[in-house]
Amino acid sequence: MRYRGASIQQQIHIFLLCLLLFIFPSAASARDITEAEWAAWPDFCKAGWLNGSGGARSVFQGRMPPGEVSQILRRAPQSVGIAGLWHFCLAMAETNRAKVKPYNSATARSLQDALNDFSYSFGRTPITAPGYSMLTAHYGTALYISGRKEEAIVMWEKGMQARPSSRESYLAMAEMLLKERKNIDALKILLRYEENKAYDSPDVEYFLGHIYFELKRYEKAREHADKAYKLGYPFPGLRRKLERIGK
Repeated sequence: MRYRGASIQQQIHIFLLCLLLFIFPSAASARDITEAEWAAWPDFCKAGWLNGSGGARSVFQGRMPPGEVSQILRRAPQSVGIAGLWHFCLAMAETNRAKVKPYNSATARSLQDALNDFSYSFGRTPITAPGYSMLTAHYGTALYISGRKEEAIVMWEKGMQARPSSRESYLAMAEMLLKERKNIDALKILLRYEENKAYDSPDVEYFLGHIYFELKRYEKAREHADKAYKLGYPFPGLRRKLERIGK
């Protein structure tokens, strides 16, 4: 594709703009994003939202400098690699919303929309993509909340096997097991991650501390809580629990 009178640099710029519009289509049909959903989104989702028409009218406009938005979007195909990123980002927000709402017909419809979007991205994303574990983590959670628990476990296992040193699918599976009070099973999943991890993660350390607390193994709970907070984990809930029992 050539544009008469345009320099090579201008042609490259036009090509990148077209590519970004394909990756992050107009957000006009997207529902409003809450502060909590914004905070939970990775930066590439935030940049995609701000780049779309919905983001242009939202309260989040200005949260990222325009140059940073452009830079994140240019790098997203290589740094994340999830196909149909905007499908994934909206599905992620829908799933996080469903996790804290009563399950009813409206929630079921929203989750089905999320599952359709996840399916679109999953079917087009190679297992070598850096964001593959993130995709399987949230896809599995949507399946789980929808009552399709066996499919959810298969999805999480795909993420753990394809990206064994990425934490997202381990955490997603452990979180759902904790909600069912299957603390030992959740611990086994996170210990699998500990065997494969490339680096310490504050959220994994926090979850490990929480599990050990529930198992009344308070010294181990304190050990992992200290590591989580040293690594920058922001929420003080586990620390307060330990302080209340003098640990």
